[in-house]
Amino acid sequence: MKNYLLPLNILLALAVAVLYFLHFGGSGKSASPKVAPPKDSSGNAAAASAKIAYVDLDSIQEKYDYYKEKMNEFERKKEAADRDLNSSFQKIENERVAFIQKGQNITQVEAENFQREYTRKMQNLENQKKNLENSIQQEGVKTMEELKKRINEFLTEYNKSRGYSYILSYSSNINMLFYKDTTLNITNEVIQGLNETYNKSKQAR
Repeated sequence: MKNYLLPLNILLALAVAVLYFLHFGGSGKSASPKVAPPKDSSGNAAAASAKIAYVDLDSIQEKYDYYKEKMNEFERKKEAADRDLNSSFQKIENERVAFIQKGQNITQVEAENFQREYTRKMQNLENQKKNLENSIQQEGVKTMEELKKRINEFLTEYNKSRGYSYILSYSSNINMLFYKDTTLNITNEVIQGLNETYNKSKQAR
């Protein structure tokens, strides 16, 4: 018997994809550690004068209200899709069991017709499952883009009064920093600001 539940790892895949997208898709003041340090007029590296901070993306996942609400939405949609798929599958399965119970009363023509219809229904159910998976994944991409946009917009405004040369991203899943000085961690400030901005936008609707 086939299992028509949507993959349980679909939300995990979205979460990891969000981290990857944010970590490698930054723009503006956000930068990767691979970016060369600024230089002075003589052409010498002036890394010592660069003001650097970093944001912990794992904490963004845990504490940013917008992200948490979106992941809860994905979970609810997945659960609803699971219920619909399992209900459809159970209906088809019940029809198969009822047909088999006819036993020797089943003619060759009836068996062939039932098998043809059963195959068609199962294929339709498989297509429905794929469409649901694609829909959730596409919505996940839109969420990634919106999340990146919100963070970039906030950091651009936030940095006007801080003057950082680089704001790096860090995640335990995608670690590009070999060493981090926790005094450079501005995550709590960023999360607080992001949540305040998001809550204001919700109230304005």
